[in-house]
Amino acid sequence: MSKESTPLEVRLYDALRTIAKGYQSPTQLHRNAEREFGCDGAEAIEMAYENIQQLAANAIRGVRLRRPKAGGAA
Repeated sequence: MSKESTPLEVRLYDALRTIAKGYQSPTQLHRNAEREFGCDGAEAIEMAYENIQQLAANAIRGVRLRRPKAGGAA
């Protein structure tokens, strides 16, 4: 029997896949920034970094971890 992914699992998977496959490498950003984005390479890398941070923040928004209580049985 196959287990269906929860909406949270799908959201996290989609975010991680976008981060892993959807962004150019720093070398590519430096090389292509002026042509593709109209800015220098350093600015393109900064913008990509900010976009990745926002993507990750959106993926975990509203998620609460249940942590074991200190001193309790594991």
